[in-house]
Amino acid sequence: MMKHDVAMEAEAARPSSPLDHPEARALVRDAHEHMYHWPKEFRGYEAVLTVNEEGQVWTGRVRLVPRKETNVELPGASDSLREWVRERLWTQGMHLAWNQFEQGDGKYVISFAPDDDAYQLHPRGRKVLLTGGRLESWYRIKDHCYRQIGRLTPMTERRVNSIERYGMTPDGKLYASYYVMTYFTLDGASVIGMESYVNDYCDVQGLWLPLRRAVSFGHQGTVMTRVIDCSEHQIL
Repeated sequence: MMKHDVAMEAEAARPSSPLDHPEARALVRDAHEHMYHWPKEFRGYEAVLTVNEEGQVWTGRVRLVPRKETNVELPGASDSLREWVRERLWTQGMHLAWNQFEQGDGKYVISFAPDDDAYQLHPRGRKVLLTGGRLESWYRIKDHCYRQIGRLTPMTERRVNSIERYGMTPDGKLYASYYVMTYFTLDGASVIGMESYVNDYCDVQGLWLPLRRAVSFGHQGTVMTRVIDCSEHQIL
């Protein structure tokens, strides 16, 4: 067989990239537009921070600038706990930060998953794939809401965020008030962890800011709960 023929066979065997599907794109755009985000001009907040881990309490401060920095001061707490709190507040801030659809999910190829069936609707909605980003991502969307969010983080794990309940801000936008994060091995064969999140917010000068984040997870044969409270917010 000539080299040209071998190259053509290899190209034919290569999986084709998915094509952007207008209906799938419209579903993701609609879900994005229903979610609450801070306004573009919002510069961040500072707040008094209280962390309660199974009855042991630490008090400090947090300063969060969307998409730039999240600084946590928690005197007396271990470095690992302080970093755990910082990461949970940073992640929350990333989800709330202002972003245009075209600059976020809209940059990627959006298509329906091969196993999605419009006539046998999954209880969490239709499954769409986002192709072309650093992470392998998919969503299930129903009733204008993200119901599941799947990510594959290179060289670490697979994770699926199942959003169980939404709350509504005074202007009618949605935020995830209760969700469960499930972590899998890279091959997806085994569950290696689960975390339950309950989120409360408060209205500060017309902005929806974090008030309480309760996280429960398995730890050494029991279920541990950590509660992060923010108070006395100051807008930067």
